[in-house]
Order: sequence, then structure tokens, then C-alpha cells
Amino acid sequence: MTAHGGSTPSFRGNKASLPSKLCAACGRPMSWRRHWAKNWGELKFCSERCRRSNGKRHG
Repeated sequence: MTAHGGSTPSFRGNKASLPSKLCAACGRPMSWRRHWAKNWGELKFCSERCRRSNGKRHG
């Protein structure tokens, strides 16, 4: 556990070292967020709009 109570001990304020992936709908890069920590492996879309579009490109 870090000083701020997080679950990523390697994160020390350097956002460039966080994992990232591309959105399946629009292709935009998504950076890891603590909110997504539990389901990062299954995460496909960057937003609710992309999830609703179900793979149709909008951007």
C-alpha cells in the first residue's frame, strides 16, 4: 500500500508508467485508473458513449 492508500505501489506520481490500452469503439488511448483496477482486464470502452455504440466508430 502506498502513502495515499492506493493499490499500485509502483505508481509514484509518474503517469507515464501506468498501463494503457485502446478503446474498442473509437481507438482513443485509455490510461489505467484506480476506479478501473478491479476490471482492467475486461475493460474495452473509454466511455459510456463508446459502450453504447458497441464498436461503431464515432471519432
